[in-house]
Amino acid sequence: MRIDERIDGPGDDDGPGRAPYIDGAWGRTANPNSAEGELQNLAAFGAGLSRLSGPRRTAAKVVVWLILIGVTLALIYGAIGIVQTF
Repeated sequence: MRIDERIDGPGDDDGPGRAPYIDGAWGRTANPNSAEGELQNLAAFGAGLSRLSGPRRTAAKVVVWLILIGVTLALIYGAIGIVQTF
C-alpha cells in the first residue's frame, strides 16, 4: 500500500482508512500553538519516552537531563544578575 492511499481515505480492499490520532485526555486534537496543544505534545513526548528501551532510552534521558540542567543554570544566572543590579 502506498502512503497516499492510506492517508487519503478508505482503500478498496483493506477496509476504512485510519482516523487521525486523537488524544484521549482531550478527546480531540488541539492546536499545537495553544497551551492545550503544548500539553498534548508533552504528553505524547512522555508516552514515547516511556516506550523506549536500551541505548535509545539512555540517550533520551541524557538529552532530557541536559535540557533540565540548562534551564536551571539559566534561571540561576538570571537570578544572580537581578540580585547584582540592586
